[in-house]
Amino acid sequence: MPKNEKEVDKGNLYDRIFRENVQDIFLPLIEMELGLKFKSYKVLQEKIAKTLEREVDFLCEIITEDDNKELLHIEFQTKNDGEMIYRMQEYHGLIYRKYKLPIHHVVVYLGESKTKMVSSLSDEGVFTGFSLICVNELDTERLLSKQVPEIVIMALLSNYKKEQVESVLRLILNKLEKIPKSKNASGRYINQLLLLSKLCNLEKKIIKTLEDMPVLLDINDSVLFKRGKLEGKTEAIIGFYKEGVAIEIIAKSLSISEKRVLEIIDEWKNNVSK
Repeated sequence: MPKNEKEVDKGNLYDRIFRENVQDIFLPLIEMELGLKFKSYKVLQEKIAKTLEREVDFLCEIITEDDNKELLHIEFQTKNDGEMIYRMQEYHGLIYRKYKLPIHHVVVYLGESKTKMVSSLSDEGVFTGFSLICVNELDTERLLSKQVPEIVIMALLSNYKKEQVESVLRLILNKLEKIPKSKNASGRYINQLLLLSKLCNLEKKIIKTLEDMPVLLDINDSVLFKRGKLEGKTEAIIGFYKEGVAIEIIAKSLSISEKRVLEIIDEWKNNVSK
């Protein structure tokens, strides 16, 4: 079923956010779940192309003697290509993703010199699957028992009951208070917590809980918290405006300038008219 534009935009937003936060949020979780230990790592900035620069030379659907439907992929080469095995691996992924059929890959070499191309991958080069970490099945108590803040925060998305969200949030914050951290870490942890809350539509509830709790974590330093408060005011302004409340009263009620109220209303009108 195709996604509507709003869902696609939301998905793109989360994608971007999580790419930007992989190091802070997900590496510790992957270490824990897969039993890996990262002595060090280096982030590679090179982008992996989503499509290949060239099309396949020949691709057809075949029916075998056993009445099986399969694909035949042929590439023609006039020169030795040391990267050919990796190109074919890329082709395989793209073709199989589209057709979901077995593929016979063939390279026809037409060069004059003796071929030096490798035609098979080593065992470690063959993709056979991936490790799956289902966060909503992770044990909440296990996550809360860790001394790594980023893993403790992931407890927000774990397998507790929905009605326990406030209790779990309080446990997360209490645990974060007890874990040694750098001077400027509090705001970062709150940002991460609010970021994850977007996935389960708990952002407003979490902001309310954070405001009510007498925690030492400096929530006011959180960029996402400030953004959340602003978004909350924006919704309130539009709601009051729709009900016919005067601009002056809206501004005084929300402690915001009349000029800013008018700007928000104008932005909303422009978005509605698109």
